[in-house]
Amino acid sequence: MLHLKFKLRTKSTLELVKLSQEGIRESVDFVVERYYPMVLKISSKYYTEWGEREDLVQNGLVGILKAIYYYKEGKSSFTSFVWKSIDSEIKSFLTYLNRRKNKMLTDSLKVDLLSNEASEDKTLDIGYEPNTLDEYIFEEFMKECKSILTDEEMKVFEMYIQHISYKEISACIGKSTKYVDNSLQKIKKKISSTVDIYRRIRMYISSIA
Repeated sequence: MLHLKFKLRTKSTLELVKLSQEGIRESVDFVVERYYPMVLKISSKYYTEWGEREDLVQNGLVGILKAIYYYKEGKSSFTSFVWKSIDSEIKSFLTYLNRRKNKMLTDSLKVDLLSNEASEDKTLDIGYEPNTLDEYIFEEFMKECKSILTDEEMKVFEMYIQHISYKEISACIGKSTKYVDNSLQKIKKKISSTVDIYRRIRMYISSIA
């Protein structure tokens, strides 16, 4: 392991990116290490009360990971590509947080309207709150799937991941269960690389959280 890390440390960034795309986890670590200062610099521009610095930094790491897995040599330098990726990712995350904040406020108003006026306890028990970054990464994944799949395929996929049965899906789209099965096989092939990239991103972020 130490020998591998020593060899990787001497490689260029492009070599590390290629190895990362081939699934070498240790090479990802070195790329992240080299561009972590960039994350700190970019995230410092976007600090807001709805975007805690730690969350923005962590999301900036998602930007590095996306740059690693989506980069194609020849179109631009990796440094330029990763800067744009980090900046874009943080902006998207802040947009998501703002939308989420507005939804939370709207939901709170709805709960208030339905609450017992006579009750002295005005607190809201919202139960378990999913990890915000998890939600964001999943939303980004679904957006990418939407750009790849047809409208009908996306509808089938959304029902499938909600564990809706083939029979119910077929009734909803007016097609046979065999058609649904064939569609899902086609869908899985079309988004397989996207699923793999987001799985790697989620696993990496989980390992350093």
